[in-house]
Amino acid sequence: IVLGYWDLRGICESIRYLLHFAEVEFEDKRYTFGSAPDYGCPEWKNDKFNLGLDFPNLPYLFDGDVKLTQSLAILRYLARKYKLVGESEAETMRLDVLEQELLDLRLKLAKVVYSGPAYEKLREEYLKILPEKLQLLSNYLGDKKFVNGNKVTYVDFILYEVLDFNYIFESTSLDAFANLNSFRHRFENLPAIQKYMSSGKFSRLPIFGPFAAIGGKKE
Repeated sequence: IVLGYWDLRGICESIRYLLHFAEVEFEDKRYTFGSAPDYGCPEWKNDKFNLGLDFPNLPYLFDGDVKLTQSLAILRYLARKYKLVGESEAETMRLDVLEQELLDLRLKLAKVVYSGPAYEKLREEYLKILPEKLQLLSNYLGDKKFVNGNKVTYVDFILYEVLDFNYIFESTSLDAFANLNSFRHRFENLPAIQKYMSSGKFSRLPIFGPFAAIGGKKE
C-alpha cells in the first residue's frame, strides 16, 4: 500500500491513523511545499498526471490494482477492508451522520485559517459557534468509549482529528466537555496509535498548508 499526501496532517492524518491502527505496512509518501509565494511542488507536479489516477489529487492510495483519490473514499475503502465500520444498518447510519457533521466542522475551521486578511474577524465568529457544535458532539458521544461503543471505527479517527485541530486552534475550546477530552486521551493511548505518535513519523504540526494563518508550520 502507498499513501500519498502533503507532509502535514490535513485531510489525510485520519487515514494514517487507520493504517497504523490496523497494523498495515504502507509507504507514507509525503510531498513538500516549495517556498513562498507560490509554494509549488515540482515532484507532485511531475507525478500528478503520471500515476494512472482517474481524478489526480492528494491524498491518493495505491493498494494492488486499486487506485483511489478523495480522502473519504480512501478512508471508507480501508475501513471496509479492515472491518472498522458499523455492523448493522443502524450503526452505519449513526457513523454516516457523525462523519458528515465532523467534515462540516473541519471545513468551517479550514475556511477560517485560510481566510487571509479576514482571519481575525472569522476566528471570532467561529469561536462563537464552536461551543454549540462541540456540545452536540459531546451529546452524541455520551458515555461511550468510542463513537460506536467499545469498538473503534473509522469515524473515531476523524473525530480525534477534528477535536485536536480545535484544541490547537483554541486551547480552552474543550475545557467544558470532559467526555470529548477523555476521548482524545483514550484515542492517543490506543497501543498502535501511541506507538505511531511516539515515533518520528508523526508530527502534531503542521496541520494546514504553509499559507494558513495558524497551524501551517512545524512549530
